[in-house]
Amino acid sequence: MKTSAWMIVLLAASPARAEDQPDRSAAYYEFSLGQQARLAGRLDEALEHYRKAQQADPGSADLHTEMARLLREAGQTTQALAEAREAVRIDHDNLEAQEFLAEVLRLEAMRGGGTAAALEAAAALEEVLRLRPGDDQVTRALAEIYRQAGRPADAARVWEKQVEADPRDVDSLLQLGLHYFAQGQGDKAQATLQKALDVDPKSSAVVLALAEIYEEAEQTEQAVLHYRKALELEPDNLRVRLKLGDLLLRARRAKEALVEAEAVLGADAENKFALDIKGRALRDLRRYDEAQAVAEQLLSKDPNDLSSAFLKVTVAEARRDFAGAVAELERLLKRPRRPENAEKDARDDRTLLVHLGAALQRLDRQRDAADAFARAKATGGEPDAALLGHYVEALLLAKDNDKALAEVRAARKRFADDPDLTSLEANLLDDAGDKAAARALMEGLRTKSPQEVDVLLRVAQFHQRSKRFTDAETVLRQARELEPRNQNALFVLGAVLERQKRFDAAESVFREALAVQPDFAPALNYLGYMNADRKVKVAEAVTLIEKAVALDPENGAYLDSLGWALYRQDRLAEAEDYLRRAVIKESSAVVLDHLGDVLARQGKTAEALEFWNRSLQGQDEDGELDRVRVAAKIKDAQARLGQAAPVPQP
Repeated sequence: MKTSAWMIVLLAASPARAEDQPDRSAAYYEFSLGQQARLAGRLDEALEHYRKAQQADPGSADLHTEMARLLREAGQTTQALAEAREAVRIDHDNLEAQEFLAEVLRLEAMRGGGTAAALEAAAALEEVLRLRPGDDQVTRALAEIYRQAGRPADAARVWEKQVEADPRDVDSLLQLGLHYFAQGQGDKAQATLQKALDVDPKSSAVVLALAEIYEEAEQTEQAVLHYRKALELEPDNLRVRLKLGDLLLRARRAKEALVEAEAVLGADAENKFALDIKGRALRDLRRYDEAQAVAEQLLSKDPNDLSSAFLKVTVAEARRDFAGAVAELERLLKRPRRPENAEKDARDDRTLLVHLGAALQRLDRQRDAADAFARAKATGGEPDAALLGHYVEALLLAKDNDKALAEVRAARKRFADDPDLTSLEANLLDDAGDKAAARALMEGLRTKSPQEVDVLLRVAQFHQRSKRFTDAETVLRQARELEPRNQNALFVLGAVLERQKRFDAAESVFREALAVQPDFAPALNYLGYMNADRKVKVAEAVTLIEKAVALDPENGAYLDSLGWALYRQDRLAEAEDYLRRAVIKESSAVVLDHLGDVLARQGKTAEALEFWNRSLQGQDEDGELDRVRVAAKIKDAQARLGQAAPVPQP
């Protein structure tokens, strides 16, 4: 047990005192008896002796401090706090009294005493630092109290004083940098931590802090660089390797993320977080069977783990197995619930329902998709603009335009400046015939943000949707002037030019987009299909589309393009194979028509007739299907087969 400063002073004091002076001999005697009782565990007896000691020397701050300690030990927290405060009142410069008061107040704050208790504890610790400057433990405790009390600027000030006292103290610089970061002062945080690194280049804690700050600031290259430096200093730190892997994955650097995941699994084969990163990396690398196997491995360990099941969903989505995704999502939405997890379950349900809605849309179950988005809207707190947009779009695709218009107007009252919601309302007004109001909305969007390419793209797509290709082209050329290397703007411009049958100009723009990004799959596919369909540069077209398919092997549109290009080369068996795969992924009217043509060329007239009939019933949002031509093909096939069935109307 600690010997108090009061006892030491008392031992040296003279036993003879005048009647008006404290009787320190009596106080010491009673205190000693109290200590003996305390050591023996007789706390009530000890308290009685301490009170007698206080009566003999009422002005002793040390005695009040010792009484406070004993009261706290006896579970009498309120009385202990009162004694500690009295000790400080008697002798404000008493270091031991200030330390104990701070300790009691910190415990009080932790027990729910709130901000007032925390700030009183901070005031006591400020006094301790005044009496004993530079104490690292006290500094750390004081800064932490300020942080917990929501006073990050005060926390930073504490460490600033510490750095002023010793500018080369790495830990103080580290803490100061972290507190700047907590205040949102990223630049100051980075500069302070860099000073710490200049003092000690091998401080893994500083390097890691810098990595996390760069990551938060979305300075990905710097974050990756510093995570790698941290690993050089601590190669066995699996936590850092996992953070690096997750960052690389989010930065779409799946190959590198996979390397980090495998490194962790080499040290800890059952590491759940590494397996999750591995599964997501394999999914993004389109190694779907391996990604699925990882998801199943995780689920075998914990069948109820939602994140592992969700990995399985995203693998199905990536390979465009939307029926499989729907089945898994519906299973997850029926999972067991616990009342204590209600809030988290609601948030998770919203995510699952959004994915369910998107998958149902891809299966052309638009009404079911709208219902899923409506359930998401009613689940897990206030919906954001993106979710409301998904719901309105699903209603639009389900041909429930009146409800869609009512919903988008309600959404725009909450998110008036959201460009996606504005575009949706304009599309609905355009479909309803109120073209002036629709154009006014989009022009207002364009006028408000004339330098934002993403906004200009929305305006152009609005015009493109209604086949106002000249208007779309004008806006896209403006976007191109602002960002000549914006691949999305170039792609949409190429598509608009192609729809105007300005094929050479379209080809030139698509090649510009590919010069910006040679593996831009949409441009590879569009250029290849455009030329193959016109029987121009067909060999190159096949090569271009093959590259697109290699980049996204489950994309039904790309499979259709490749099948059609191979058809143009009379490679009919290969063409049929790709088109059959395309029909599974993307059963649009044009894909069905293409497969019919390939089958007919091979003499499979009856089956060709089946697919042509289906094509007239298929989805054709852009009006690409030549219905008159398909009807003629059906009539000719029926004649050859000797059928008398009526020809479907084009």
